[in-house]
Amino acid sequence: MAKTYLSSDLKLEGDVKSQGDIEIDGAVKGQVAAKSVNVLGSGSVDGSVSSDSLAVEGKVDGSVNTNDLSIAATGQIKADVVYQSIATAKGAKVEGTLKTK
Repeated sequence: MAKTYLSSDLKLEGDVKSQGDIEIDGAVKGQVAAKSVNVLGSGSVDGSVSSDSLAVEGKVDGSVNTNDLSIAATGQIKADVVYQSIATAKGAKVEGTLKTK
């Protein structure tokens, strides 16, 4: 599967679904569903994220359902999170509930 890249100058309102990987450097308002989601440093998601793996360097506000969650030092999550495994870097910000699968 090809990787889908949403650039930093893109503001998208609606749902984004892929069977492959999505890299978000812009702003998405809506539902994001993919095998792998990477929210880059200037990227943001205002809505829900559903994926096998989620890496957050930017911001996620809403709800998260993922198997593997990785939050970088620059990452910010304000969400109810359901996960199987989690890794957080020093400086990562998480606000909300965390629940294991």
